Amino acid sequence: EIRHHPSEPTLLAHATGRLGLAARLVVEAHLGVCPACRRSIPVMEALGGLMLDDLPPTPLAPGALERAITRLGEASPKERTQGVPTAHGPPGPVTLPPPLHGLRVGRLRRIAPGLRHAALLRAPERSTLHLLWGKPGVSLPLHTHRGIELTYVIAGAFEDELGCFGPGDVEEADTDVTHHQVVTVPADCVCLLATTGRLRFTGVLARLIQPLLPF
Repeated sequence: EIRHHPSEPTLLAHATGRLGLAARLVVEAHLGVCPACRRSIPVMEALGGLMLDDLPPTPLAPGALERAITRLGEASPKERTQGVPTAHGPPGPVTLPPPLHGLRVGRLRRIAPGLRHAALLRAPERSTLHLLWGKPGVSLPLHTHRGIELTYVIAGAFEDELGCFGPGDVEEADTDVTHHQVVTVPADCVCLLATTGRLRFTGVLARLIQPLLPF
């Protein structure tokens, strides 16, 4: 059962094309397993259309039409990818959600005891998509955020001050949220993490080692 969903402003931003690429992939992964949120998207798109109707017309930038036609002729990431990508870590492989099938999964690098990481995407709008694989009991230090953080659970579960999050759930946090995520027993937890801006750790030791961390 999916208990935690992206906020309505985030779903609206997704429906109107205003989400960064990393966050959009996280939301699309959730939509793939959440009928309730999928049903809300047409309503959000209609609302976005009404908002556009109220805006004054803006002329196209020079060459915009030619660039759009060129992009329409390009193969999509899904069309270029053969097979279904998996992440390989302890104790074995995990299949990634369909929206990620156009991304190459590199080696999961150990960044702390019981915690592995791979950077899946670094987008021009300063958003980054991470893959985290943690063993039971492993935690991220207490932190807040310099931007938006969306966490989607692929497998396993974690808990923090905002609740317990399992497969299909999305946790949304921003500059007003301070939390301490801990992987729950009995299974490893595999998550997608979309961030805009680096995390802001509150502890002295965590701040000292942050230059060595990928987020």
